[in-house]
Amino acid sequence: MGDLVPLPFAGAGRRNLEELGVRDHFGQGATSMLHTWYMPQLPFDEGLTDLLSAFRVNGIAAGHSARTIDSRESTIRRMGSALDPLTVDTEGLVDWLAGLDLARSSRTTYRAHLRAFFAWLRKTDRRDDNPALDLPSARAPRGVPRPISPAGVTAILAACSDPRARLTRAYVILAAYEGLRVHEIAKVRGEDFLDGEVLVRGKGGVTSSVPMHPLVAQLTTTMPRTGYWFPSPSDSGHVNRVSVSLAIGRAMKRAGVSGTPHGLRHHFGTQALRASGGDLRTTQRVLRHASPATTAIYTQVLDDAAFRAVSGIPAA
Repeated sequence: MGDLVPLPFAGAGRRNLEELGVRDHFGQGATSMLHTWYMPQLPFDEGLTDLLSAFRVNGIAAGHSARTIDSRESTIRRMGSALDPLTVDTEGLVDWLAGLDLARSSRTTYRAHLRAFFAWLRKTDRRDDNPALDLPSARAPRGVPRPISPAGVTAILAACSDPRARLTRAYVILAAYEGLRVHEIAKVRGEDFLDGEVLVRGKGGVTSSVPMHPLVAQLTTTMPRTGYWFPSPSDSGHVNRVSVSLAIGRAMKRAGVSGTPHGLRHHFGTQALRASGGDLRTTQRVLRHASPATTAIYTQVLDDAAFRAVSGIPAA
């Protein structure tokens, strides 16, 4: 906290303060404190909590998703528990990152979060430099889809036949037959299903539409026509994405199907690629990928032509 400086008050002002019940820091009335009323001298020193609060407000104003804001805050809080964000230099950040046990993809994410945070500190004049600007890059490995097979999807849906698993069954259908991610499933509304299309609020707040699968069209007849399909008393009004993921995971376990809930989206992608005759542009559209390079990785698990070519080589 900055130095404390005395603030004298004129007689009328003092009486007004006392009428409002203002006391000085010794418990005395306002009329007794010609030189004993103090306030901290500006500017106030900001701690990590203050910085994170201001950074969060900036993220909200910029239109970032709650998931992005929370993820960045988690990274910065972890960094701030070991380093002072206002004084750390590039070498200190590099040493900190090097000491973390992280997968390469996580290092890429941490680097992006740090760069965003320190760029904001520099832009708002909280720092004169940006120590994250020259952090070593960590290219994320190119992933390979791990789709759940059609038989696996059938088994998972069978494991949701109990009426008590009705909502979990809806989660599975939306993931496997519309390609929705768990956070997108959590916030679907009845108004999103109209005229044979599904409106999806995806990554970065981008809204797009996907043709409605017949199973999803059938599902809409049993779900609310307006409002959240999966309401919750939480501040958001809908279930959390973690709840969706855990429910699907339990259904997969009951069905004896290995993998992750995201494998249902991979099932959707590979089946869309197959049904379109290998049309990457169409598959990119229904998967809502920003880059065709992301969609192209699906050809690694579904390349029938290559399979036939290798299988057709005569044996010696």
